[in-house]
Order: sequence, then C-alpha cells, then structure tokens
Amino acid sequence: MDIDAVITDLELQVESRYSPYGHFIALRFIDTYPTFPKINSTINEIVKYDDVRVVDYNYTYEVIREDTDIKGLEVVKH
Repeated sequence: MDIDAVITDLELQVESRYSPYGHFIALRFIDTYPTFPKINSTINEIVKYDDVRVVDYNYTYEVIREDTDIKGLEVVKH
C-alpha cells in the first residue's frame, strides 16, 4: 500500500448549544493518504468538547504531484 501526501479540503458542520444556527468550518491542509491522520485528529479535537457536536463532514483530496502548487500550505518534513 502506497502512502502519499495529498491536499485535503475538509468541511464540517458543527452545532453548539450557544448558537441555534450551527457553524460551518472549511479547512485546507496537507494530509496522508489513505489514513488521513489530520482529518481524524481534527474531528477528535472538536468532539472532545461537550458543548460542540459534529453534525456532518466531508472531504476531498488531490494527490500532490511535481507540478502541484502548494503555496500557503505548511509542509512538515519527517
């Protein structure tokens, strides 16, 4: 199984008891395919608060190739 860096667009719909209309969050970051650890850690970070609930989320991803523009995205080398 290949592991690749991908540009990920994550959209979340969340509700809190302090807002009757809910909230939408849109994030763009580099993640790892196929396990998507940043998506999982982001959702886990949000749901650990009792007053916030993730109603729905979806994501898309784009494989990073040699000619992909990654300006504005933080790259961490391990």
